[in-house]
Amino acid sequence: MTISHVARLAKVSTATVSRALTAPETVSLATRERVLSAVAQTGYTPNRAARSLRVQRTMSVLVVVPWQITPFFSDLLLFLDRALAARGYSMLIGDLADRAEQEPRLVNLVAAGQVDGLILLNGEILAAGGRRVDEMGIPIVGLCVPAAPSVPAVLVEDRKGGEAVAHHLLALGHRRFGYLSGPPGNFNEIERCAGFCEALAEAGIAATEIVRYRGSFHVSTGAAAAVQFLDASDRPTAVFCASDMMAIGFMLKLQAHGLAVPADVSLVGFDGIELGTFCAPALTTVVQPAEAMARAAAERFVALLGDDETAGPCDRLPVSLRLGGSTAPPAARH
Repeated sequence: MTISHVARLAKVSTATVSRALTAPETVSLATRERVLSAVAQTGYTPNRAARSLRVQRTMSVLVVVPWQITPFFSDLLLFLDRALAARGYSMLIGDLADRAEQEPRLVNLVAAGQVDGLILLNGEILAAGGRRVDEMGIPIVGLCVPAAPSVPAVLVEDRKGGEAVAHHLLALGHRRFGYLSGPPGNFNEIERCAGFCEALAEAGIAATEIVRYRGSFHVSTGAAAAVQFLDASDRPTAVFCASDMMAIGFMLKLQAHGLAVPADVSLVGFDGIELGTFCAPALTTVVQPAEAMARAAAERFVALLGDDETAGPCDRLPVSLRLGGSTAPPAARH
C-alpha cells in the first residue's frame, strides 16, 4: 500500500496525508482522524526514504515503561530524561497497565507523527489495528530488555552479574543456595538465573539443588519468599534475589521474625539501588550502571534519527558487584 491509497480512501491529497502523519498540528482533527483511519484500513507505513526527507521534528520521544515501576526504573527514567534533554529532546512516558485501552492510543500517537521515535523499557513492540510501530519507519531503541531482532538495544551483562554472585558466595564457603526469581518470562531474570546456575554447576552444584522462590521484582514478593524460607526445616545458607527490592523485603521479614542477616542467611540483590546501602546490614548487590545506560540509549536514538545504523544491534554494559554486610561465611550450625 502507498500513500496514494491512503489519500484516496481518506478523500484528501497525498500532501495532506503526509502532513497528517508528520506534522499533525497543520491539519484539522477531523482530517487527521480520517487519515489515521485510512492508514489502519490499508496497513500503510511510511518508508525510510520518506522519513529521511522530513525536516520538521517534534523533539519528543515516547518512552514505554513496564506497568510496575521499581526504584531502579525510577532512577533510570530520571537519567534518561536528563540525557535526552541534553540533546534537545523531551520525554513522554506511556505505560501498558491497561493494555487493551492504552496500546492503541500509543500506536496512534506514533502514527500521527506526534513523537520522533520510541525508547522501549518493557521489551514489547507496540501493535494495534494491524499496525506495528517497528514498521512505521521511526527510530526505536530498547533499553534494559531487547524488543525485537530488528530493534537495537542497550542492555547490561545480566548473566555475568549472576555469575559474580555465585562466585562470591562460593568463595565464602556456601554450598546450599536459594534463588528468588523475577516474573516468568522476564529477559533479565532469565539471564541472571542462567549465570548464577551455570557458575554453581561448575562448582558441582546442580540447578535441581537450588531452592526456588517465585517473585516479581517487588518488595512484597521478597517478604512472601521469606515466609517460605522460615517454614522450611532445611534452609539455604545463602539466597540470591533477582532484584534489590525483593532482597530488602526478604531481609525485613526475616528480621521481624528474629533471624539475622548474614548470621542466619546471606542475601544478595541485583540493581544497586541507593536504598540498599541504608539497610542494616547494607545489601550486597550487583550494580547496574543506570546513568551510563540512559546516556547510551539517548546517543543511540539520536544516531538513528540521523540514519546512522553503523553500530551493532546491541550494546551490553558491564555490571559490578558491590559488597555490603549482608553476606558472610555460613554459620557453623548450618
